[in-house]
Amino acid sequence: MKRFFRLPIATALCVAAATMLTSSSWAQDELWVLNETPPSLGRIDLTSFSYEELLSFDNVGYATDLEIQGDVALVVLENRVVKVDLSTGQMLADVELLGAQEATLLDDGTVVVTRGGLDDAWQPLDLTSFLVWLDADDLGLEGELLPTEGPTLPSQEVVVHNGKVYVAVNNGWAFGQEVGRLGCWDVEEDIYSEWDLGEGAKNPVALHVLDGDLFTVNNGDWSSTSVTRANLSDLASVETVALDGVSVGCNASAFVDTKLAVQISGENGLRLLDGPSMVWEEGAVLNADAPSAYSLIVHPSYGWTCAGVTDYVTYGEIQIRTAEGEWLATVPVGVSPGSLAWRTLDISNLDEVALPVVQGNAERQWDALGRSNDATVPGLPSLRLMRTADGQVSKTVQVSQ
Repeated sequence: MKRFFRLPIATALCVAAATMLTSSSWAQDELWVLNETPPSLGRIDLTSFSYEELLSFDNVGYATDLEIQGDVALVVLENRVVKVDLSTGQMLADVELLGAQEATLLDDGTVVVTRGGLDDAWQPLDLTSFLVWLDADDLGLEGELLPTEGPTLPSQEVVVHNGKVYVAVNNGWAFGQEVGRLGCWDVEEDIYSEWDLGEGAKNPVALHVLDGDLFTVNNGDWSSTSVTRANLSDLASVETVALDGVSVGCNASAFVDTKLAVQISGENGLRLLDGPSMVWEEGAVLNADAPSAYSLIVHPSYGWTCAGVTDYVTYGEIQIRTAEGEWLATVPVGVSPGSLAWRTLDISNLDEVALPVVQGNAERQWDALGRSNDATVPGLPSLRLMRTADGQVSKTVQVSQ
């Protein structure tokens, strides 16, 4: 099904009839990019594949995480957490938090943050706790779990699922002393539990949830890679499969349908692990001609892969491909695009809007980049320029489903 509306691009446009949208709303997605060095935040418009920087962060060495809820973004920077209005670029709150690493948002907007890191002498930070939560409005410290009641060691990745916060406890800043533990904080019951992931699962650096299971991507001692699956109803029940002799490097991984796509350091394309069977697909590589991804996100409806690519010094870009691996666009962004997040814009109350239709059939079409191609790409909204046989031109946004 394709839903579309047309907007006149010239006042001389002749209108012959009117059409009615049959749906009360449709959604357009923006891909937001947090660039690490120097830290900046911007958005990619997926109808035109254009990038616009919203704001940069001064006097900050690097950025570590981005979370979005509605019109608000939570940005984790070096020892800071910032709340940003995505419509205006205004910083709504800005607090210092030593060792801030990754964040997740509860339904009420509460910000849960893991902690770890190194000091100026490249030694692990001396922290009193490794999991804290901040007020949704002003980011004031609301509480923390001490090591006697929460994560026992510095932690990194964190996700929330069905009211429970899951934490990758890895001690990743003490080289040679990495651990593989999974923590779970039941927010409503205020109960924290922690499990050892077992042999071959040290240094979990990413968390993913699929069909009642939690998957950790583990970097080990950087000489091997493994994935562990834990059942959410029994987190002590785990299974780990390994890839010897390779490293997941900068931790780019994401589920594409039921396949866990994992970037192996130094390789082109993404290795694939079948989630239900826990089997690495021998010889299967997604986006085989793509350079190594520094970050990775997949559109939850259309399966588009969006990968951050960088040389860490001079450039960064997002490469966008369909679920089948067809290249769509390469969008220049800031250096080291390390965190990617979706924002959905809902446009409603359209059922009663009468929209003009250009007389005659389209003779030629162009996309927003000027490419002459009559076929729209399945997935997100596509901006098209259409010219009819009588010379009239319209601008069209189509949404394929």
